[in-house]
This record gives sequence, structure tokens and C-alpha cells, in this order.
Amino acid sequence: MELDVVVRHTLDGAEAIVECKAYSSAVSAEKLSAFYGKLAARRLDSPGELRGLFVAIPRLTSDGAEKARKIQEGDQRFRSLNAVTIWDLLLGKRLIREIQEHDRTFSDPAVVVHESGVYTAAVEIDQASRTGLRIVVDSATGSVSQAARELLAEHAYAQGLPVLPLRGPAKPVISTSGHPDPIIVTVTGSSSDFEYQRPASPKYFVGRRKLLGEVDDSIGSGSKLLVLNAQSGWGKSSLALKIAAHIRSTGGQATVIDSRTASQGGYVAAVLRKAAVAAETAGLVKLPDNATWATVAGALSSLEESIWSKDDAPMLVFFDQFENVFKDPDLTREFRDLALAATDRKSGLVVGFAWKTDYVDWTENHPYQLRDEIRGRASVITLDPFGAKDVEVILKRLEKAADQKLSREIRQRLREYSQGLPWLLKKLSGHLIGELKSGSTQEQLVNEGLNVQSLFEGDLASLNPSEAEALRFVARYAPIMAADVTERYTPALVQSLLDQRLVVQVGERLDTYWDIFRDYLNTGSVPIEDSYILRVTPASVARLLSVVLSIGRGDAAVSEITERLSTSENVVWNASREMRLLGLASYVPNRVRLLPEIFDASDLESEIRRRVAAALRRHRAYTVFVDVAEKTSGAVTAQAFAQRLPGVFPAVEVADRTWSTYARAYISWFEYAGLAVSSQKGARIAPEGARGKGSLLTARTIRMDQVVFPSAPSGPSVAFLIEVAEQGTLPLPTTAGGRRAMRQLYALGALVVDNASGSIRPTPGLVENGELVPSELFALLRGVPGGKEVLGAIEANPAVKPAQLGDLVAEAVNATWASGTKEGIGKSFRSWARLAGLSTARRERPKAETMDDDPSLF
Repeated sequence: MELDVVVRHTLDGAEAIVECKAYSSAVSAEKLSAFYGKLAARRLDSPGELRGLFVAIPRLTSDGAEKARKIQEGDQRFRSLNAVTIWDLLLGKRLIREIQEHDRTFSDPAVVVHESGVYTAAVEIDQASRTGLRIVVDSATGSVSQAARELLAEHAYAQGLPVLPLRGPAKPVISTSGHPDPIIVTVTGSSSDFEYQRPASPKYFVGRRKLLGEVDDSIGSGSKLLVLNAQSGWGKSSLALKIAAHIRSTGGQATVIDSRTASQGGYVAAVLRKAAVAAETAGLVKLPDNATWATVAGALSSLEESIWSKDDAPMLVFFDQFENVFKDPDLTREFRDLALAATDRKSGLVVGFAWKTDYVDWTENHPYQLRDEIRGRASVITLDPFGAKDVEVILKRLEKAADQKLSREIRQRLREYSQGLPWLLKKLSGHLIGELKSGSTQEQLVNEGLNVQSLFEGDLASLNPSEAEALRFVARYAPIMAADVTERYTPALVQSLLDQRLVVQVGERLDTYWDIFRDYLNTGSVPIEDSYILRVTPASVARLLSVVLSIGRGDAAVSEITERLSTSENVVWNASREMRLLGLASYVPNRVRLLPEIFDASDLESEIRRRVAAALRRHRAYTVFVDVAEKTSGAVTAQAFAQRLPGVFPAVEVADRTWSTYARAYISWFEYAGLAVSSQKGARIAPEGARGKGSLLTARTIRMDQVVFPSAPSGPSVAFLIEVAEQGTLPLPTTAGGRRAMRQLYALGALVVDNASGSIRPTPGLVENGELVPSELFALLRGVPGGKEVLGAIEANPAVKPAQLGDLVAEAVNATWASGTKEGIGKSFRSWARLAGLSTARRERPKAETMDDDPSLF
């Protein structure tokens, strides 16, 4: 609450401006500075002695209090008040009476203002537990209004405790909502590497050394507030446990709390009491005899008055699963007050929070401003997915647990499918261990879908209808009180879900074992897209598919395929892998086998294209492609797409040029599926209903889009063009050199390619009597991207540098090339320009100096 007042003294007529701020946490120094600036400005226009009064309830922050002290020393017409000074003024005027009894202990005194009068209140402390026993109220007159007590009982200050007057008999007033004792649950870690239902224990923790260093640096530099931010399944809870273990190993004390049981006032104070008692047991602190844990303010004062054995050893209290607290603004405010107070108190307390950043609907239903106040004062530690080295550590542990080496395809799939998510990698690994121990082979597992949705479906497959219904009920209202579930379903049924680890117990509440599983149960879909790398283009798959179809009914031995294609088994394996990933083939050792429903389809090509399109729409790479296309509002180059792919596959580590290869492969598949349309400048999102380009049923189809002209000197391509012109038409070339020449000529517009008939022919009028027609070639050169600018540059300066010509082409196709690439393209374009009738000149090299040219030698 804020209140601004302008007053005038009745005796001396002096004017004063007053700014009052009543916050639930300390008022910042910036608020004080802003007020004093207003006061100084008003004094310039005020004829008298303008006074200033700044009221900060409960108090100013430590730096704000220091600023107020300095201002008051230099300005006798300014004064700052806080809750303590107001309390003293009220006592001095005998408007209130302090609550004191020689045989009773009270804490957290408060002033209660009600229409019936002004009262004092305090929390009476239980001598044994040092927690709140009851709220007592008193007044200067001795009488306390029943209405005031009833309102106070419902206030957060009362925390559900009975409210009684200090003197005289009276029936206690108790909150109508009731406040049971808070339940505090600490986070427990896993008992093995692949127990995915719990966060990783420090013993099984992997990686994150850089983040642990950041935490050390933050605490070492005096930070009292930490926030871990990451999406679901990225390892926030595991990192919190690791941080806690690290602090304990260096002489501090740490407690990691599961915030899902937080539901009422008094919870934060109870957590601080639990952590402080543990710290005292560990020898870190000596708590004062008058320590109280009735309120957050009292608990913080008790910690501040404690004797700390080590100045550099913190007491960390970490609140995990904090996104559940955001459902209650009042409870969130109590945590906010703790966070801000911790940064302003002189004690070893460090407070940490972890919440997921993919929490939706902040601005509509959640106290995002309170969340931002916490994060704004904190050292924020942001988690990324696992990298390639972290995943390799897990894979080695998986091999040890499974007692066998993993095949190349299993390792590759785990890297790609896990997307660097620790939780998902553990679930996939746990699934593989179970299957291998039950007798399945790695070859059989390769044929399974290793995506999270198929694993969730496996979780539900063994449930009977009643168990499935109860599980979905828990998911709908999680975290839900266990009593609410057992009222609807039998305890034996609930226990069955607990035994299967599909439901976990958190205090008196039940929740699903992971929030992503909860989302799946509620929506029927998983917010994790498919993630696998497509390494070869549709043309390579088409060649394999044509052989498989020609040998038998969509089923052929690898040895026979390699003989027909004159290639290696590794090449066949790569192409067949793409077919399996896209849902076209099943895994059979040493064979390539189409799925029966594909081979038996009435329109084989349409069925293949439909399946490929459906698979790619579920893929993260396509989501990224669409994102790039929408942000650029234009064509997506392979280079731009390649720059985003490492983020799709954080657990895969390859060279930059390899990502470019993968990007081109994806774009070719998007185009085949009708999801993208390509041109020389890049690829765009295809319009709705696009049929797709190319065919997997003809191995003669050769991809020729996105070829930059010129990518090679003119000689081989011109020779090939003359040969085609002499024959009239030729079949699509089968040699690598022929295909390169054809792509170059196609990009120029010098060839007409008919994939349907598998033939090519020269563009009419370009070749006459076995020679190129320069004017026709000149027109074609002007039509390629950058051609008009390049030809103009050559005409203006026949000795223009090749690199400058390469720059013009790069700009036209929106490409980023190395200087050597630009030089090569510029030289190639000069050779084509000469064939079109332009003259080019070599630049004269500087004359080498000789000894005779140096006068200093004589």
C-alpha cells in the first residue's frame, strides 16, 4: 500500500510532504532516493521550509537505512520512520501497550488497526518447540473487540492459531478455514543410474561442472539467492541435490525441499526451523535461547542472532518443484518475502528455488510479478540439455548395467532420441536394460520406436481399466491429497499404482512420477517431438527402394542389394536406416524389408509420401525449419538451417560442414513430403495441399535444386552439353561427373530435364553446329542469381577480382562463404562470361624488386 500526504503545521505554518509505503518486504533504497529527489525539487519552488517525511513499513533495506541515516545527518528537515520507530512513538504516546508476561514468551509483535481501536498483538511461543502456540491481543484500555479478533484470526499473521485477549477470560477465536500443521518433505534422489522416477542422487550425477562452478562463485561472492531455470526433464532437481551435497562437503549445511506440499501460511517458517535445527546438529550454528519459528520474520531474526562457526559455510534451503507454489499468490508472496529478506540479512542463510520455464499462462493465472521479483534479486543458473560428452558417460554406464556392448545403431538412436534430456535418456536406457534382461536382442530393440510417447503407452499397457482411470484422476488434479483419491478408489488400487512407480507420494499428496507423463495423461500427447538425424537424401533411398522392389515383394537381402548397386553394406545400412526412421521399413538382420501395409497399398508412392510427411511433421527439425522461415519471411538457406540444427541435437557432436550436409538432406525430404518448396535462393514453407516433389519409386531421379551457379569451371559442363546436343536427347547420367555437369547446366537453364522419362535435352537455340551461341548463353547468364551484377562488373572492369564476383553471387543467394569459395566461383563465372563473348583481363602482378632497384646498396 502507498499513501502520499501534504500537511501544514498549525503552529509555525511549515509545510511537509509525506510518502508512506507499507510493503510486505523491506522498502528499497531506490524508493527513498526517488522521494528525496521530489522533496529537493519542491523546495526550489517552496517559499518556506518544506519538510519531508518518508515512512517505510516494515523497514528500509540495509542500504536504504544507511542512505536515510546520511540524509538525516545532513538535512534536519527530513526524517525517515519504520515499523520500529512508529511502534516506539505509539508506546511513547501511550496509544498502545506492549505485550509482556514474566512467565510467558512472545515474539513478532504487531500493531493492529481496527475501526474499534488500535491494538497490539504477539505470537505466544511454545517453550519446547519454539513455534507459535496462540495469538494474544491487548490494548491500552485493556478491552479487545471481538470483531477485531475475528478479523485477525483470518489474517495470514495468525497462521490458523487461536486468537485470545491477553487479559481476562474469553473464548478463543479460530480461523474458519483451518490451518493444519505444514508437511515438509525433502527431495530424495535415485538409488541407481537409471531410476528415472527420481532425480539423480549425487552419486549418480553426471556433468554440469561449469554450473557447479557458477554456484560456487555466486555464493563465494556473497549471493544469498539462487534460481535454477530449465524446462521439464533437464535436471533441475538433480542439480539441486548435487549443489546440496557439494555445500555439505565443504562444511556447510543444505536441505532440498519438495515444494508440492506447500499450501498454507507458516510453511516457510517451519522449513527454516527444520533447516536451522539440522545446521545446529551439524555444528554449523548455535541458535539463540530465545529463537522463535512462529513467523518468517521471527525465524530470520533468530538466524541473524545465531552464532555461526564458519563465515564462509552457508546454510542452503532449496525449494524444488516451485512452479506448484505459483498457483497460490498469497503463498508465493510469503516466499518472495523470504527471498528478499535473505538478501538483506546478515546470516549464512542462502535460499534457492527451482522452477520450470515451460510453465504456461503466466500472465493470466499466476503471480508472475512476484516470480520476477525473486528472479530479479537472484543469481540465475540456467540449465542446458546434456552435451555429447555427458551422454557418452551415460552410455558407458548403460553398457556396464546391461553387461554388453551397444550396437552402433542403438547408441546413435539413444543420442538422437534423448535430445540431451537427462530424464528421457534415463527412461530410454532403463527400458533397454529391462528388455535386454528379459531376452530381447539389440536387433529387435532397434525395430522398436524409442520415443517417449511409445514408452508412456507401454507404461499404460499393463494397467487394468480401474487402474488407468485412477491414474488419470490423479494426473488431472495433481498434486492431490491422497485422502481425496482413496475416497474414490480403493486403497489397494492406489497402492498398486505406487508399487508400479506410476504414482509417487509427496507427503500426504499424490502425483505422477513426472510432469511430462502427467501432461501426456491429461492431453493424450507428449510435448517432446521426434529427434533423429536424416543423413541421406530421397535420391539415395530411391535407388535402394528400386532394388528392393525389383528383387522381391519388398524384401531383399543386403548382400544382393550391394551386388546390384555395386556399393558397400555401410551405404545400404545408411539408406535403410532412413526408411526405418520414417516408418517405411522394419528391422530384420541383414535384410531390407518394407512394411506390408506399404507394399500392399494401392498407390505405393502416395502411401510412402503420406507416411514421410506425417513423420516429419512430428520432428523437431521441421519445427525449427518453420520457425526460421517465419522469422526471415523468406527462403531458408541450407546454411541458415544448419546453424540451428546443433540445438536440435545437443548430444550429437559433428563438424560444421556435416551439419550443412544434414540440413540439405532434411530440406530434400521436406520437399519430397510436400512440406517445403525449394528454389535457387532457398526453401520456403509449402502451401497447404502441396503434392510434394520427386519420386522414391524411380532411382533415376536426381535432385538439382539449390545448386549455386557456377559451382565449377565451364569446360566439363560445356563438353557434356555439346554431347547432349549431338545426340538430341540422352538418358539421365549415371556417372558422378555426368551428374555434376547436368546439375550445373540445369542451374544455368541450359538443359531441360524430364525425370518422368529419365531424359535430358539442351535448351533450344543454345547450341548450333556443335558450338555455343554466345548471345543465348549471355541471356542465360544474366538470368541466374547475381548474373546481371557479375556481367555488369566484368563489362565495367575486365580485370575485376574473382573474389569480388564471388561476393556478388553470395549476396544474391543469401549465402555466407569462405574467401576461397568466393574466389573459385568468381573464376568459374569469368570462364562462362568469356564463352558468352565478354573479354576478361588478368590483373598485372607487381614487379618484383631487384637488388639494382635499391639505392641503399650503392
